[in-house]
Amino acid sequence: MQEDTGSERRRYFRIEDEVILFFREVARDSVPEHGAFQEQDLDAFSLSSKMDLLTAESRPLLRRIEREVPDVGAFLRLLEQKIDLVAKALLSSETDLMEQPTRKVSLSASGLSFESELPFQIGRVLELKMVLPPTLAGVLAYGSVVYCRPASLAHSLYQVAVDFIGLRERDRELLIRHVVKRQLRQLRERNQASN
Repeated sequence: MQEDTGSERRRYFRIEDEVILFFREVARDSVPEHGAFQEQDLDAFSLSSKMDLLTAESRPLLRRIEREVPDVGAFLRLLEQKIDLVAKALLSSETDLMEQPTRKVSLSASGLSFESELPFQIGRVLELKMVLPPTLAGVLAYGSVVYCRPASLAHSLYQVAVDFIGLRERDRELLIRHVVKRQLRQLRERNQASN
């Protein structure tokens, strides 16, 4: 298991976001060891996050090709769009996940908090599957509950916070990129609103 230190958690920015989130309590010993977790089989869910990272890596090459050979660049961009459609179709076949409602979360690369209809004891382990908008990239993580308290007196909801104890490195990179993009978009929107 990969544990984040307190100083590492502080390095990550946190955003308010809305994601598709599926979570369930699991036994602590069911969390894959770090090396095994990195090498898990590629399924429809993890395919979307892997493809999102590959797209980010290929962007500079595609831009260069588009400048030097525009027709080839346009063709490659169309191929990329077709592959994205296939990945989204595979992800949507995970019906139990895609039927989940979106939830407001506070998200960083080291953990998240969200409202739950069920309470969880501190120290319990949750398996978390998140689908991040707008790319619909899937992130699989395991988190240890650090607090669970009533969200409000009017509703029977609980505010649950977890620190990630199992997260593939590619999913951490994806979360970091997602958080940074979301922050930049929020800054642009604020600047446009103030002008």
